[in-house]
Amino acid sequence: MRRWVYKSMNDGALMEAYAKGQVAAFECLYLRHKIKVFNFLRRQCDIESIAEELTHDTWIAVINQAGRYQRQAKFTTWLFRIAHNRLVDHWRKQNGSPQLLTTEILDQIADDRYADVLNPEIEELLKNLEVLSEHQLEALLLKIEGFSHQEIAHMTGAKQETVKSRLRYASKYLRQLRTS
Repeated sequence: MRRWVYKSMNDGALMEAYAKGQVAAFECLYLRHKIKVFNFLRRQCDIESIAEELTHDTWIAVINQAGRYQRQAKFTTWLFRIAHNRLVDHWRKQNGSPQLLTTEILDQIADDRYADVLNPEIEELLKNLEVLSEHQLEALLLKIEGFSHQEIAHMTGAKQETVKSRLRYASKYLRQLRTS
C-alpha cells in the first residue's frame, strides 16, 4: 500500500493494519505520535536520556501488544496509557516520586544567561507547579496535551471524577498562588 494511503487513515485503522503485518502502518503511527509521547514523558522526567528510553520502551510495548489492540478507546489514549505505565514503573524503580522537568528549568533560571529571556510570570508558574502533587501535575499535563477527562482517567487508571477533582484542585491552587 502506498504511504499516502496510510497518512489518510485514522490511528485505529493504522494499528489494526500493523497488527495484520503492514509495517508501514506502524511507521506512520510512530511518525505521527513520537514527539507527543516524548514531550509527555520529558515533562515529567528531568533527565532527557531517561525520557528517551521510556519513549523507546513505550513504542516497544506498542509493537509487542499490537495483536491485542482493540478499538474500544482512541489509539492515543491507549498509547499514552502505555507511556504512563512505563513512567510509573520508572518511578517505582527510583523508590519514590517523579523527578520533574520544572526542577531542571528552575536550575536554568538561576543561571544568569537566561535572565533576559525568561518571563517572570513563567518563572513563577514553574515554581508553583513544583508544589502540585504528582497526580495533579500529570492530569494537568495530559489536559494540556488535549485529552478529555475520560481519556486521562483511562490512561492513569483513575476514575473520571478523581481526574476532575485533581484538575480542579490544581487549578484552584495555582489561581490562589497567582492572586496572593
